[in-house]
Amino acid sequence: MDVLLEHATKKYTYKTVLDDVSLSFKDGMIHALLGENGAGKSTVAAILSGTSNADCSTLVIDGNEVRFTSPRDAVRIGIACVAQRPLLADSISVQENILLGAEYNRTGKKMKKAHIIRAAAALRQTWAPQLDFHARVANIGGDERFYTSLIAALVKEPRMLILDEPSALLDWEQRRSLYANMRALAQNGMNVVVITHSMQEAALYTDTVTVLHNGKVAEYYESSKTFGKKMLDAQTRCIGSGRCGAHDDIRFAPQNGERASNACERGERLFPEISNSISFEHVTVRPKNRPALFDVSFTAKSGEVTLVTGLQESGLGTLENVVTGMERASVSGTCKIADAHKTEIINLKSGKLSPQFLRYKTTLRTAMIPSNRTYRASHPSLSIEQLTCALHKSRDVHAYVEKIIKKAEVAIEPHEKAATLSGGMLQRLILAREFDVQPLLLIACEPLQGLDTASAQRTISLLSSLAERGCIVLVLAAADFPEACCHAVHRLESGILKNIASAGNTSCERHFFAGAAT
Repeated sequence: MDVLLEHATKKYTYKTVLDDVSLSFKDGMIHALLGENGAGKSTVAAILSGTSNADCSTLVIDGNEVRFTSPRDAVRIGIACVAQRPLLADSISVQENILLGAEYNRTGKKMKKAHIIRAAAALRQTWAPQLDFHARVANIGGDERFYTSLIAALVKEPRMLILDEPSALLDWEQRRSLYANMRALAQNGMNVVVITHSMQEAALYTDTVTVLHNGKVAEYYESSKTFGKKMLDAQTRCIGSGRCGAHDDIRFAPQNGERASNACERGERLFPEISNSISFEHVTVRPKNRPALFDVSFTAKSGEVTLVTGLQESGLGTLENVVTGMERASVSGTCKIADAHKTEIINLKSGKLSPQFLRYKTTLRTAMIPSNRTYRASHPSLSIEQLTCALHKSRDVHAYVEKIIKKAEVAIEPHEKAATLSGGMLQRLILAREFDVQPLLLIACEPLQGLDTASAQRTISLLSSLAERGCIVLVLAAADFPEACCHAVHRLESGILKNIASAGNTSCERHFFAGAAT
């Protein structure tokens, strides 16, 4: 299936998302659609999959002009899309979610339930052998939600598969497997479009690269190798100049007048008198349908970035629930919160530890960035004003909302809904909201999820700056977070925590960009 989208324009009241964009996707290839947050990538996916209409455009498939009025029209012609934030029904099983909406294949032929289940089982063996079809969706991780949505799309036997940020919640091994399977699809004639912010993945795994910027096509590469060479050359020049990722205008300025980066390079802490810490000791929890934790102990200290990394199936999601006070299963162990004046020890069995307790009832001002931005840190039905003011107490709401929007660098109006945001834009708003409370404890779960390279670098700089000012920064991340930026690194394997030697917090900005080019 060859697909041509010509002169696509999409405007909202206060912004233009696509501005006369023309794109061509040939079958038998993997095409990367690359760009920063808000560049228009997800809008292209929505138009191609029939979930949104452009104000004006021409869509040509195999030489014939077509027009979609609904996603079902796209499915019938052979186009399936896996959204960045899959909409799944949490109250039912993985298998039941796959069955939803899969009654018809691309030929319009009604498929029997038994056939769908057999086809889904075969796809699972190739794409996600670990996926439990009988698990309730509310109890599975972000990577498993992605695979559920992917299998539901592939069951429909599409000729064009669109994946919007498919690797956001996958570790490196999962990513390699994902792209290997996508290559097999392309070799069998499928047209595969990958919408991503990852320059590395575009260079390594795709055939063509189109770069969007501010709703326009900025660059096009017929060969991803050409794009990869240009990316590597540009990053080499950037690293050599020492100017990569400089975002001094939004960094938290050190209050003693000394630049944070200089103190960091010398290994100094800006506020050595701050000695806060949070410790989790001998944590054991065995949820019914999620990975367990066994005797997990670690401490995160003020002035340091502490990283816990690992696979979702190793229990990272369960650990997130524990440290944020959202684990519903019975937890044994203690949480110890210490400042210069007192130490509070909380028995985790008591249920006392909760998001409200961490935010408002400890001596540490706590900010939290959950891995599930859509429903734990926000909700699609909330307005931008409601989203940004969730932690704000002042009466001057309008000025505060405008300040957060400006800090996040998101083109949005306060009355618009969170549902209109891309994943990256939502992430930036949440980061700006949480950083604004000037926390003494920050729990950041997958903080780089959905961010383009520039935004990811800025986030890393902000986390490092918070630590330099004396904040406790605890990061839980399955992949992508550079260990060289951290003072302490722990790896979660099969529910057991292992200490890993840290590279120290000396040159994290250069490490991040250099790593992206390997």
